[in-house]
This record gives sequence, C-alpha cells and structure tokens, in this order.
Amino acid sequence: MFLSDNALSGELPAELGSLANLRALYISDNRLTGAIPPALGNLGNLRALYISDNRLTGEIPQELGRLGNLVHLHLNGNLLTGAIPAELGSLARLKELYLNRNVLTGAIPAELGSLADLEMLHLDQNRLTGELPGELGRLDNLKSLDLDFNRLTGSIPAELGDLDNLVGLYARHNRLTGSIPAGLGNLTRLRILSISHNALTGTIPAGLGHPPRLHTLYLNDNRLTGRIPAELGNLVDLGDLRLYNNHLTGEIPSELGQLDRLHTLYLNDNRLTGRIPPELGNLVDLGDLRLYNNHLTGEIPSELGQLDRLHTLYLHGNRLSGCIPAGLRGVDHNDLERLELPFCDL
Repeated sequence: MFLSDNALSGELPAELGSLANLRALYISDNRLTGAIPPALGNLGNLRALYISDNRLTGEIPQELGRLGNLVHLHLNGNLLTGAIPAELGSLARLKELYLNRNVLTGAIPAELGSLADLEMLHLDQNRLTGELPGELGRLDNLKSLDLDFNRLTGSIPAELGDLDNLVGLYARHNRLTGSIPAGLGNLTRLRILSISHNALTGTIPAGLGHPPRLHTLYLNDNRLTGRIPAELGNLVDLGDLRLYNNHLTGEIPSELGQLDRLHTLYLNDNRLTGRIPPELGNLVDLGDLRLYNNHLTGEIPSELGQLDRLHTLYLHGNRLSGCIPAGLRGVDHNDLERLELPFCDL
C-alpha cells in the first residue's frame, strides 16, 4: 500500500491491522496525527513499514516486535515519546531501523544487539539517556550507527571496534566520557568517525591512522590531551580533519602534509607548539585552514602561499613572526591583519 507524500490527515485506522496479506505500508510525508495503532503488530507478512515525517504522537507499540518478517522500519520524523521498546530486538530480519527525529527518552535497549541482519541504526535527534550498550558490538552487518544529538553518557564501548562492516559512526552532541577505544582503528571500512561535542578524555589513539577509507574525522569539542598522532598522515582518503577545541599539545606533525585529498583542517583552540610545518604546503586541495589560538611560533611557511584553493585562513592567537607570504593576499576569508606582520613582498 503506497500512500506516501499526499496530504493525508487524521489518525491511522486500527483496521489496517486486519490486512493479513499486506507486505508493505508506505504512508510517509503526510499530516497524520495520533498514535501508532498496536493492531499493526498483527501484520505478520509485513516487510516494510514507513510512517516517517508525519505528526504522530504517543509511544512506539511494543506489538511491533511481533512483525517477524519486517525488514524496514521507518518511524523517523514524528513526535513519538517514551522508551524504545525492547521487543524490537525480536525483529530477526530487520535491516533498517530509523527512529531518529522524535522525542524518545530512556536508554537504548541492549536487545537491539540481537538484530543480526541490521545494517542501518539511526536513533539521532532524540532525548535518549544512559550508556551505550556493548551489545551493539554484535551487529556484524551494521553499516551506519547514528546517535547524534541525544543525552547519552558513559564511555564508548570497546565492542564497537568489532563492527567490521561499519562505514559511519556518529555520536556528536552527547555527554560521552572516557577515552576513544583504540579498536575503532581496526574498522577497515570506516569512512566517517564523528564523535565531537562530548567530554571525551585521554589521547587520540594512533590506530585511528589505520582505517584506509576514512574520509571524515571529527574529534573536536572534547577534552582530549597529548599529541596529534603522526599516524594520521597515513589516511590517504581523508578530506576533513577537525581536532579543534581540545587540550592537545606538542607540534603539528609534518606527516599531515601527506594528506593530499584534505580540504578542511581545523586544529584551532588547542595548546599546540612549534612551527607550522612547511609540508602543509603540499595539501593541494586544502581550502580551509584554521590554526588560531595555539602557542605556535616561527614564521609562516612560504609554501602556504602556493595553496591555490585556499579560501579560509585563520592564524591569530599564536606567536608568529617574520612576514606573511605574498601568495596569501588573495585568501577570501582571513585574519592576517590581526597578526600585525608585513607581507613578504613589501
């Protein structure tokens, strides 16, 4: 039954639960209100249930856990409240579970770790609390885990390092503490690791320089300490590296100059020392470079003036000396006047 993207309003009729042979119910992108009828749990042949982007309220019926043939469950983009039913962990064939953009509360049920076929688990933009269950590390087929914008606490379970098929791990804007598990560096298919805006401590594991396909690494806005691992220079596909607003120390590794696909590099608001590595001039795709509010010294490398695609450059709040390379005159967004240094061609 395909009823998506109309102007349907009112409540979902409980009588839909009598359609014993129904295999798919697509009723997303409407104006439906009221609760999800528990009678939908009677649809034993249902493979796909899409009720996303409506105005549904109330709790997710635990009866949905009886839909043993369900593969796709999309309830995202509503106003659903209450806890995630543990009974959803009984959906043995489920591949996609989208509960994001609701008002769900409570902890993530450990029972979800039993969904052996699950590939997509999106719980972001709710009000979930409690710790991440280590049982999620049993989801061998999981490709995307999105937990952004919740109120989750505790540490990132080391078991997530067992998710060999994981492509994207998102846990921004939570209240996570503890260190970054070194095992995340073993995820060879990982493309996006986004765990910024938490309260993570400890050092950046050198193993994060191992995932060969990593493109996006967001560790910013935490409480990380220690040096930036030189091993990050091994991430040949890396395009976006954001480590800003931590307590990082030591020098900027010259190995970062090997990241020739990097277009964004934010290291600002740390406690970095030493010189700006001239090797950063090898980053031919770099468009946005932010190193401000550190303890950097020495001259601005002339090599930075050769970065033709650089459109944003912020260096203030350091102890730089010498002159500014003439090639940086054309950078659209910069703070060069704040450095109170002359251009080298004057």
